[in-house]
Amino acid sequence: MGGHAGFSFGLALAQPEKPVVVFDSEGDLLMNLSILTTIAEKAPRNYYYFLMDNECYATTGGQPVPNAKNVAYDLVARGCGINRTYFFDDLATYTAALPEILAKDGPVFVWNKIHPEIENRPPGQRAPWRKRSPAKVVADTRKFLGVTR
Repeated sequence: MGGHAGFSFGLALAQPEKPVVVFDSEGDLLMNLSILTTIAEKAPRNYYYFLMDNECYATTGGQPVPNAKNVAYDLVARGCGINRTYFFDDLATYTAALPEILAKDGPVFVWNKIHPEIENRPPGQRAPWRKRSPAKVVADTRKFLGVTR
């Protein structure tokens, strides 16, 4: 955890003619929150950051993120200097706004409040959480975005 924003930001700087879209978690962002100030300073026009906030550290077992219900990540990003920020807590509104968001110049920060699909239980007692294979996730994302390659 802690590297997705920095890695994708580097890609955006290295490939300025290509859009770079990253889907990240609040747990990951909290490991390197200062990356938002760097993104704001360099302001890559091709960078789109989507924060998927499920209020827990799903990767390590579903432990709650401290103060999760009170953090306004869109305001944090705006306070760091990212001017185009959005917040969504329902899929229909998010889906309707997505084409307009992707048409804007970056950097863009989108905070999505989502429901966790994991239980905070010991590893041997958890129900399997993966509902789609990684290949299916990529295929579904490409189809949704209208990307063929």
